[in-house]
Amino acid sequence: MPHEGIDQEWLRVVVQGVGGTVDRIVPLRGGAVNHTYLVERVDADPVVLRFPVDPLREDEYPVESWAAAEAVRIGIPVAMPLAHGVERGVPFAMSEYVTPDARAIDHPWTWLGTYARAVAGISLRDAPPSLYSRFGADVPRAWSAHLDYNIRALGDDDRLLRDGAYTEPARLRDRLGSLQDDAHDFGLAHGDLAPRNLLSRGPDLPPVLIDWGAAETGPSPWTDARRVFEWACVDGSITLQEHAEFAAAAGLASAADHRRLATMTELHLLDVTRWALDKRPDLYDEYRDRCRTGLERIRQVVG
Repeated sequence: MPHEGIDQEWLRVVVQGVGGTVDRIVPLRGGAVNHTYLVERVDADPVVLRFPVDPLREDEYPVESWAAAEAVRIGIPVAMPLAHGVERGVPFAMSEYVTPDARAIDHPWTWLGTYARAVAGISLRDAPPSLYSRFGADVPRAWSAHLDYNIRALGDDDRLLRDGAYTEPARLRDRLGSLQDDAHDFGLAHGDLAPRNLLSRGPDLPPVLIDWGAAETGPSPWTDARRVFEWACVDGSITLQEHAEFAAAAGLASAADHRRLATMTELHLLDVTRWALDKRPDLYDEYRDRCRTGLERIRQVVG
């Protein structure tokens, strides 16, 4: 298994936490964040085991477990979390295995937009502290502090400006400042609403929404919609039509909504680049270049 400290003994100990004896393990389709395995057990149903690809990644599984359990309470179908923890320094999470239906999901982006609105209604009561940003658990106040921090950082002495992550600080200050006057609802975001995180159960049942590891708080459903906008208008990894289907189902289909999502994406690109500079200098060059390219593309799209 491709992670230092992972071997058959590690796996046996982890699986014992939920019961059963390992029969065999099968790699599953995964993303860039987690290694994902189907663990077949001799005397119990199979489970899904995940652990991070990046050995420096913080343990995000407590948030994931809480968010998935809360989603069940409001009727969103999920793969139920079974256990999470840290074994031999490696964070892990286990959940039930949902056998996918071979038939494709009709209109997956419509489902994802619908789920974005539903996730936004999840109560943050009893949420784990690690769900919240460094600006605290008062989410509206944290959003305001997040904005202020990024606006104040824009200027002639900014390392990001010197390194070419952006140009025209005055223009960006004006654009980010426009978000301060917007009225928002605040709540939970899934953080990765993409078709890869939907499991088909056939045409008569809503798809299962998996992988809550990127859950976060913020303006809702704007926080989830901002990421989908980024995929369409910055990365080009989804089509504009797919984005439009998502936005319509999420209730964010107007021209004004489109402009706001563009500005939120500019804010995100700048913020994560500052995070890399401060916390992950090994990733800084990659994030700086992505920020520069992303801001240029957004300007081409929205002016």
